[in-house]
Amino acid sequence: MTTDRPAAADDAGVAFETPHHLHLPDWRPAFVGALSAGLVLVGALLELPWLWAAVVGLQSVLVLTWHRSLGAPAAASGAVVGAGLAAIVDVIVSTTEDSPSLGPVAVVLGAGYLIAVVQQLVRQDGRHDLVDALAATVSLATVAALGAAWVVLIELDDGRATTVVLAGACAAAAVGRLAPGVAGAALAPLVAGSVAGLLLGVAMDAGVLGIGLGLAAGVPVALAATGQARVRGEGVGWLPGGVWPVLLAAPLGYVAVGLVG
Repeated sequence: MTTDRPAAADDAGVAFETPHHLHLPDWRPAFVGALSAGLVLVGALLELPWLWAAVVGLQSVLVLTWHRSLGAPAAASGAVVGAGLAAIVDVIVSTTEDSPSLGPVAVVLGAGYLIAVVQQLVRQDGRHDLVDALAATVSLATVAALGAAWVVLIELDDGRATTVVLAGACAAAAVGRLAPGVAGAALAPLVAGSVAGLLLGVAMDAGVLGIGLGLAAGVPVALAATGQARVRGEGVGWLPGGVWPVLLAAPLGYVAVGLVG
């Protein structure tokens, strides 16, 4: 004859035997982010075509993976809209001979948002998840197109030094997203980016601007890392999750130059 253990004892045994491990973030977005920033850094140190190659490469990766990572419908048409707007912005930036500015980018994106709405209206799949699909397309177009700001930055006065500092800060911030927990994911990239920006800025005789560029690098990485920590991993989103903060750091760096430089 066997004696059944009370349910409470079973629960206690399970609780005692189950180890509680500290959740560590996925290393892949950090690696991709550091690699992406490294490609931009190499492009900034070399001739302008190499910087363009890095930017277009990152834009292409984002376009090909964005909708799938979000699980959004109408991925093919949304990718076409995002790629088209990014290409238009790239052409405008590369052919502008006046003082470099993000003004034309804003005009193109304003028209592009209307195109994104039309793209959703002409869908033939019943337009299910319309809001999610539109949000995915608009966000893709925005981030991909704003990546061209890297080239705008390098064409400013002392632009090469500015671009090098920002790219280096992006790489440091990407490594910082390996910190565990939501608090670490939010703070570590900001601290790593700011410290790297300061050190590189001092080396380039622009210490105060370096802090601003470090924050510009750390903010998008911190946002991405916080999202990763909250969902305990990014699944299929690890590739775009490492790329988009590097692209978005460029317009934030442009703003930092305007405020501090």
